[in-house]
Amino acid sequence: MYLKLDDDKIFAAGDMKSRTDSESVIVLLHGAGMDHTFWAYNTRYFLSKGLSVIALDFPGHGNSTGPFLETISEMADWVTACLDLLQADSVALAGHSMGALVALELAGREKERVSRLALLGAGFPMEVSSPLLEAARNDSQAAKDMVVLFGHGSRSYLGGNTIAGMNIMEGALRLLQRSNPGALYNDLNACNEYSNGLEAAKDVGAVTTVICGEQDKMTPVSATAGILEQFVDATLSVIPFSGHMMVSESPELTHRCLVAALLPHV
Repeated sequence: MYLKLDDDKIFAAGDMKSRTDSESVIVLLHGAGMDHTFWAYNTRYFLSKGLSVIALDFPGHGNSTGPFLETISEMADWVTACLDLLQADSVALAGHSMGALVALELAGREKERVSRLALLGAGFPMEVSSPLLEAARNDSQAAKDMVVLFGHGSRSYLGGNTIAGMNIMEGALRLLQRSNPGALYNDLNACNEYSNGLEAAKDVGAVTTVICGEQDKMTPVSATAGILEQFVDATLSVIPFSGHMMVSESPELTHRCLVAALLPHV
């Protein structure tokens, strides 16, 4: 569905028709250079259960129009504005990578609104190497290649997809290649410059699950230690053999962790 926010058209995959006053809306936030299709498997599942779910495209990503948002803080402001527009007063919030930082920042601000929080690939600080940032600034194919190579675990290099004929790494590459020029640099730079993670985590009141890939080289499991200590109520789930792209590398196990994190009663 499309939303109108100021003069921009915002796309949100999913549906809110089944929402009741007591039901939390499931909100999914994608990572750098990606869009709502990253969450296609999860969105379809929640819809099949009759639940309200939206997977947002950030401005300038996927089907959403408007200029890029340059900081994690601005992205959190924007998501809040979307939730206000949808009258989503209670949400179960999940984000991957950049989306995880946005979800963290928002949850720290909105204690009453965010009931449950799932952060996937969410080490802090989320530092980005200078070669990757420079390649992304130049909108080079090398930047997309680096994200794909560093973003996947060893099993994905050998295929690893349970569906015959489907290539995990090629799928990620195609998703990055169809992003708008400048999107990957904008997003990586926002992650690199975000500094409020520990303070935001201290303010989070939601039941929180941090989901990491065992072989994540971009946000390794060790990078979650500092942030986990700040949450009031948080657990760590580690996905074996997966890298940073656990949603596509280990879709079934990651999905089960996501459901348990957001909807423990399902």
